[in-house]
Amino acid sequence: MLLSAWLPAHFKLWFVSETGNVGHGQTMNVLMILLLFGRWRHAITLALFVNGLQFLFGALVLYWNWQDGGPLLGPCLTTFLHFVVLKVLNDSRAVRAFMEDKQLA
Repeated sequence: MLLSAWLPAHFKLWFVSETGNVGHGQTMNVLMILLLFGRWRHAITLALFVNGLQFLFGALVLYWNWQDGGPLLGPCLTTFLHFVVLKVLNDSRAVRAFMEDKQLA
């Protein structure tokens, strides 16, 4: 999650042309990670929702860039990273066991 938020901040040209503006926010991803490590009861559901939205938005940007000839590397990487996060959070038994081990809330 952090890598997908870190990439646009440090490799701007992978996402937009030289004169373009790219927005990035690492706060939400850091909050999701803290909630997951804190074993908050609804953290997986919230993380799945947020990463699902980020995945869909990344796929939409990738489609637009494909049609308009914009940069493809950045949206491809972030969309793939969000897909991996979704698969790990949704399908991993180890993550489920970690979250169910001790609930804080």
